[in-house]
Amino acid sequence: MKLLLITAVFIFSGFVHAAELSLEPYHNARILFQSSGETDDYLFALGSYKKIAGSWRLDRQQRLSGNLTRYTVELPEGHSASKGFDFYLDQLQNFNLRELFHCNGRDCGTSNSWANNHFKILQLYGLDQFQQYGAYEVINADAKPFYVALYAVQRGNKRVYLQLDIVHVDRVNEQGIAANPESIIRALDSSGYYVFPDLLTGDAQGVMTINIKPAHLQALVDVLKSRPEWTLAIVGHDYSPVPLAVQQKNSHAYAEQLKTAVQEAGIGADRLVSYGVGGLAPAGKGDRTARVELVKIYRQ
Repeated sequence: MKLLLITAVFIFSGFVHAAELSLEPYHNARILFQSSGETDDYLFALGSYKKIAGSWRLDRQQRLSGNLTRYTVELPEGHSASKGFDFYLDQLQNFNLRELFHCNGRDCGTSNSWANNHFKILQLYGLDQFQQYGAYEVINADAKPFYVALYAVQRGNKRVYLQLDIVHVDRVNEQGIAANPESIIRALDSSGYYVFPDLLTGDAQGVMTINIKPAHLQALVDVLKSRPEWTLAIVGHDYSPVPLAVQQKNSHAYAEQLKTAVQEAGIGADRLVSYGVGGLAPAGKGDRTARVELVKIYRQ
C-alpha cells in the first residue's frame, strides 16, 4: 500500500516521502495542492480565531522554522469533514503524539479566517459549524519533533476539504511549546492520564534528570488551578537496562523532580503524590527511555 510520507527530501506521484512519519492517504481523495520546502516563519495556530480590536486574530500561536510539507485535498462525495479529520488523527495516534490544541465548529472562529487569513487557500472557506482544527506534536527519535496542523471543513455545496500542514523543525524550542490547558484536561478526563512532554537529560557525571521547560510547567499549573478539586499522581517510568530496584529509584526521582517544580509554582503538596514504577508499565513506551505521566486520582 502506498503511504503519505513526510520529509524534506522529495515529492513524487502525489505522495511525499520521509523518514519517521508515514501517513496513508485518504482513499479516493483528490489532491488539489501539495508542496514541500524550507520555511523560517510558519505560523502554527495554537488557539481559535477570535475577534480582537475589530479583527479576527489567533489568541495563541507559535512561529516555526524547518521543512514544511502541505497538502490540500478534496474528500469523495458523501464523506464528512469529521470523518476526514479522524482518518488522519487516528494515524497520528500511532506515534508519540501530543495534542496542543483542538477546536470544533464555531468554537474555532470563522472559517473565512482559517481559509483566507491563515492557510490562504480559498477552497477551505466553508461553514463555521462544520469545521475542525487540531494542532499536534509528534516526538521522534532525533528529538526534533514534527508539528502537525490539521483542518477540515464542509462548504455550502457539501464538498469537503482538508488541509494537512507538517513542519519538521530544524531546532528544538528551548522554552517548550505547551499544550492548551483544555487539551490536557480533556486527556485526563478521557483516558485518565497525560504524558508530561519534557525529555531526560544527563550531566557530566551521567546523572539523569527531566528537563522541565517553563511553558510545559505553566500549562500544568494552569490545569491544577482551574480544577481545584483534582489530585494528581505523578508517575515516573524508567526503561534503562539496570535492575528493577534501580529503575524504580530513578523513576521516583523523576516524579519527585516534577512534583517539586509544581509545588514551587504554587500548588499545594496535598494535591500531588509521586510514584516510581521503573519499567513495570511498558505500554506506551514507544522509543522513550523514560517518561513521567500525570494520572488523575480520586480523593477518599
